[in-house]
Amino acid sequence: MSLPRTLFVGRGNGGVCWYRCALPATVLGADWVGVTERPPDVRFITGVTGGAISVEAFRDYEVVVLQQPIGEEWIKVIRSLQSAGVRVLFEVDDYMQAVRKIDSHELKDVFNKEWVRSAELNMRVCDGIICSTDWLARRYRSFNPNVWVCQNGIDLARYAYSRPERDTVTIGWAGGVGHVASMRPWLPAVTRVLQARPQTRFVTVGAPFADELLDEFGPERVRSLPFTSLEVYPASMSTFDVALAPSGNNNLFRGKSDLRWLEASALGIPVVGDPAVYAEIEDGVTGVAAATEVEAETGLLSLVDDAERRRALGTAARAFVTEHRRIEVAARRWADVLHEARAGKAAAVA
Repeated sequence: MSLPRTLFVGRGNGGVCWYRCALPATVLGADWVGVTERPPDVRFITGVTGGAISVEAFRDYEVVVLQQPIGEEWIKVIRSLQSAGVRVLFEVDDYMQAVRKIDSHELKDVFNKEWVRSAELNMRVCDGIICSTDWLARRYRSFNPNVWVCQNGIDLARYAYSRPERDTVTIGWAGGVGHVASMRPWLPAVTRVLQARPQTRFVTVGAPFADELLDEFGPERVRSLPFTSLEVYPASMSTFDVALAPSGNNNLFRGKSDLRWLEASALGIPVVGDPAVYAEIEDGVTGVAAATEVEAETGLLSLVDDAERRRALGTAARAFVTEHRRIEVAARRWADVLHEARAGKAAAVA
């Protein structure tokens, strides 16, 4: 069965647009764009389509996936598309309502009450919602009865980096904004590991958490690499020997997907991760489960001290992700959802 004529409309040109719009669209052979601003001033800044594109041209599709459309301007567009017979789906990969409640989150003033209210109105108007986790689906079903879950998939080819043997062991973390609440509680564990094992290093990519250990360990052992384009992240992460994946123990993190584990596993790097978010990690087989600072320290030491264990867990994690979570596999679920949405079928309630 051929895919409905589908357009994915992502926000901006960063990681959220890539993983939730560009990547599934590319595998499925659908059109996609990345946009900024609101109608009628929408700017198209990236994308791949079969012809000229504009907001008016959205009516030429059978299904349009809009990533977090905000504002009455988008509601007008949604209703116009629906009147033309187009199914419009709201795509979301985070629990947006939690951001403003976290004092340490860099975007808490952006995701204010008015912003959230606008997002919820758009959710109600759309024909359905696509989200990345079951937890999000349960939360967002109160705004729209049609909620589908499409897990994130990983594009393995971007992670085809060799990782040569070395005498040191680098503990790493990579990510963007909003992770202060998750990383800060684990920094004492990292500190104690670096104190106990002189061969260890600590590198963070995207947020300067490693700088908080700079005075004690110096630039030879800790380094923060700045936030950069998505294309650079796999190469930066390839310097890790062990990856950290903590949780902030709040609703924002309860709704997060497991991309941090997918990305590290694609490189064959073992992860020490909180099972509250990274539930697919099989403890001691495809990673190390750690819900507390003490468990994180124990897990890190077990990997720092055993190169063979690092290799075994990293290899097993990559094999699992290759079989179950590569984008070619994840895209099958996207295709099913698009077919169901086009046919007007209600999403199954889990």
